Amino acid sequence: MSTKDSFSPKWGLVFAAASTAVGLGNMWLFPYRVGERGGAAFVIPYIICAVTLGLIALIGEVSMGRLTSGGPATAFQKILQLRNNKNTVPGKTFGWICVFVALIQATSYTLILSWVIRFTLGSLTGSAFNAVNSSQYYAAISSSEHVLFWMVVTLITAIIALVGGIRNGIEKCCTIMLPAVFILIIILAIRVAFLPNVYVGYKYLFTPDWNYLFDARTWMVALGQVFYSLSLRGSTMVTYGSYTQKTSDLISSAKYIVFADIFVSILATFMIIPSVFAFGKNLNSGPALLFTTLPEVFKSIPFGQSFMFSFFLAILFAALMSFIGQLEVVVQALHDKFKFPRLLAIFLVSTATVLLCKIFVVGNIKKVINLLSLHLIPLCALGSAIFFFWITPKHLALQEIQSGHLKPIGKWIVPIGRYALCGIILFIYILNILATLKN
Repeated sequence: MSTKDSFSPKWGLVFAAASTAVGLGNMWLFPYRVGERGGAAFVIPYIICAVTLGLIALIGEVSMGRLTSGGPATAFQKILQLRNNKNTVPGKTFGWICVFVALIQATSYTLILSWVIRFTLGSLTGSAFNAVNSSQYYAAISSSEHVLFWMVVTLITAIIALVGGIRNGIEKCCTIMLPAVFILIIILAIRVAFLPNVYVGYKYLFTPDWNYLFDARTWMVALGQVFYSLSLRGSTMVTYGSYTQKTSDLISSAKYIVFADIFVSILATFMIIPSVFAFGKNLNSGPALLFTTLPEVFKSIPFGQSFMFSFFLAILFAALMSFIGQLEVVVQALHDKFKFPRLLAIFLVSTATVLLCKIFVVGNIKKVINLLSLHLIPLCALGSAIFFFWITPKHLALQEIQSGHLKPIGKWIVPIGRYALCGIILFIYILNILATLKN
């Protein structure tokens, strides 16, 4: 991708990066984790991790992309060159690992998005809303007999944005879809507040289960959720950083992005959890919460079909924006490193995504998401932080972060990235590995 094609100077990065952050991690996985990990006992660690570690990691990844003018396949290699390190193999290797992890996440999104598209259309036509049993409807639409066709439909919707390029494709789509998501979930959250017995759900959210809050596993999951939700895996944010102009204020942009991520996550939770409690549904239904539990809730309220359609449309927009960012990482890597024409790169990535999804993800979606959120994404986030805050010359790191920001920043930001960010990620990551081995 030519560097001439870039985001708009002021809000381009904010809309694109916030859009890729506001995805299934917020609308689907976060409420599921809240229900699984004790309500507010999970929300509290999540917010703490997001406004501290998430913000610093985000600034680092976007700054690295802008500094090197490349995605992960290029950026980590260039960081080593800036240190006059002739051996750039570690940078190349880690960069391609990050690209591969983005591809894995795209394959998981392909499957879930295909379900979301089916439910969105089913809500519009009435087939999903009028189904006697939502569990059976979900089982039917997620069966291997139909899933391939809808995965192809999912890819086509994303390709439309990718073909348009950066400013006229990705940025324009995000500028339309992100406000739409905010409006839709605000409307839905307000509607949920008037459901009968909804206070039980709010009580659950505002009453932390202290056993979970002081459980190290909760903090591990919260940190993994932050990196999953904010797309901090050394790939999408690095790639979007490479499309960002030097006049853009990365620090202010990062604050807006983190705020949008937290806002949508909490609002989605206030929309989903109380409605589940209000109708006595199973909060611990896991990933199936969206597709089996909530449709039954919508069937029980006035104008339920309209609210059901609005709900799945919001999820569709949110997931699609993240999906586009994941695919762009791989498209850019093929274009930059192998000089593939952009259209050919898009075709190859789309084909590979569908095939990998069909072979490895179908039937294993929960395992794939746990592998990503608890292991692969934190690992890539840690490596990315090490490359920017430890390996990048300190004066260059500070200069890049400062570029576009009017007020001078303190030199404290690099030590925080080095010791707090990298140290805590490493510590929690080791604990997570030990907990996984123990189980």
